[in-house]
Amino acid sequence: MITADVSCRLLEVDFSGIEAVLTGYAFWRHLGDSAGAQQYIRICRLGIHAQVTSVKLAQDHRIESPGNLNWPDDQLSAYLKEIKKGYPVEYDIIKRVDHGTDFGLTPYGMVQQFPEYFSSVAEAEQLQSFLFQVAPALPAWQLAVRKRAREVGYLGGLTLPPGTPSCWDHPGGYRHWFWDVLSYQPTDEVTARKWSKDPKRAGRIVNMHGRWFKIVWGGDSKRAIAFYPQSTCSYLLKKAELRLFHPDSPDYIGDAYFGRTPLLHPIHDALFLHVPNRVYDRVLAIVARVMQDENVELPAPPEWGIGPTLRIGVEAKGGLTWDKRDMHKIPTPPIVPNITPIIDPPTMPRDEADQDEWDALERRVA
Repeated sequence: MITADVSCRLLEVDFSGIEAVLTGYAFWRHLGDSAGAQQYIRICRLGIHAQVTSVKLAQDHRIESPGNLNWPDDQLSAYLKEIKKGYPVEYDIIKRVDHGTDFGLTPYGMVQQFPEYFSSVAEAEQLQSFLFQVAPALPAWQLAVRKRAREVGYLGGLTLPPGTPSCWDHPGGYRHWFWDVLSYQPTDEVTARKWSKDPKRAGRIVNMHGRWFKIVWGGDSKRAIAFYPQSTCSYLLKKAELRLFHPDSPDYIGDAYFGRTPLLHPIHDALFLHVPNRVYDRVLAIVARVMQDENVELPAPPEWGIGPTLRIGVEAKGGLTWDKRDMHKIPTPPIVPNITPIIDPPTMPRDEADQDEWDALERRVA
């Protein structure tokens, strides 16, 4: 239903795995786990779903060993691509486990929502455990975020001077209030001892005033753990839009579609554009550079070796129709750490003759 005009193509540029990368970044910001955050961000960029799939396949003795995190990026990336290509069914199941777990879906919830993929809660728990092997800090971070939301009643915002900035401040200053994150339910000592021996639930059992309580999730529980990755993604996309479509910006491309904006719509973590062929490559280069640029709101520790701030990679697809069978991947420049890209002011060529021809195509015979 969505097709490109004559001499034009559609272009979709999206942040690559941004919510998973931002979740890993939060391990460092909120837990102080620099090594865990660095490892998780690296795996997310190379292929988190394929890595977890390889752990499962190795557990089932279907492959010799999972992806070795000590391998260099190019070797590990190639291995994970082979896993994704060779085991599409297992990869698809693990992808649901990863995304669901990242945003608070329990094994019971997986069975209820995807009965065609999970035959029992025990099976879903086992698959989830493979993710926790790759990202051991994930349960601790989710619990910390939920407790923070319950204690102060909100997440995000900014600490204004003369106050000291908090690790819970939001990169874009966004703030959201939460009213029903978690509660404490009395339990018996047998259950308390059982939970305390379970690594996945040990943090959800507490002793208050000599009595045991287990932490149960409320209606805002999943919204709380989704807040930082999703809202930060939204902020970064809006920041990129401002640079690309504000007339005073040196990266302005707001007149690339015959003097009008090429932007059709922002979609979640992507920009969907309608671009004339004669400026297609130039628009792609500018959009990719802006979206992958430094984010001063996301400082990175020196030991990560990725430069002063966290950059987010992009993927691009283009085609004549917005159909997955027609939209094909387009190579984009990779993230280059510690190097500030050269800014080439994007002055778009505007030919009056082209506009006249375009107007002629729109004429109607009375």
